[in-house]
Amino acid sequence: MSMKKAAVLLSLVLFSGPLAGCLESQEAPITYSSSAQCTVSWHVAFFDLSNDAFSEWGGEVTFYGSDGSTDTIREFSAEKQFVLLDPSLDWSMEYTFFEGDVGFMNGETMYGGDNAYGDTGRIDITLMVQTVDFGGSNEYNEGGPVTYSHCAPDDYHVEFFDRSAFDFCCWDGEVEFISETGGQSTLDGFSSAAKFVVLEQGHLWTMHYTFYEPDIGFIVDGKEYGGNNENGDSGSITIDLT
Repeated sequence: MSMKKAAVLLSLVLFSGPLAGCLESQEAPITYSSSAQCTVSWHVAFFDLSNDAFSEWGGEVTFYGSDGSTDTIREFSAEKQFVLLDPSLDWSMEYTFFEGDVGFMNGETMYGGDNAYGDTGRIDITLMVQTVDFGGSNEYNEGGPVTYSHCAPDDYHVEFFDRSAFDFCCWDGEVEFISETGGQSTLDGFSSAAKFVVLEQGHLWTMHYTFYEPDIGFIVDGKEYGGNNENGDSGSITIDLT
């Protein structure tokens, strides 16, 4: 096994653990999720050895449930990295790899990672639930009234996005949060380690922003700002948490 494959295996197994008890009933037989959630439960986890936050997983996968449910995904992004299946059904999975270093984990078994183009196979899925806690990041946090996180806390107020990258290295813009009592935090050219923002309750916040890239923006209270910008577009909004 290569060092890269070993690293993937260790990261997905050591940072995950079995979920005790039973999962609550799922609304859908197949649920996809990503590291944008702080805690993820999964039966199947996809990887790309050349890019942890892949924009296109080079392959095709079909899931088959014992009730006749099927779903096929092809060349998908890391937004569907983790798959949770209805545990009341039996499941199998058919896969084809179009890229050498893609693959997936099921249970404690790793598939792929060193493929020839068109390698294919089918497995019966082990329904051992794994959970992984991505937690937050302290990269941009200074212990003040504004907290930044890579994953989505339950109580976040702002979500940044970059249409060209699910996990971005450089959100090309400037942001400033100011409260009426003088609390302040400023960011520019930041990564998705600060993708989600939690503001201290009890304050009236003003958010100033400037975009230097056309496809970046943010979401507050379900409303999207930016995403189709001219260089230097700027503005301000208020976020009332009083």
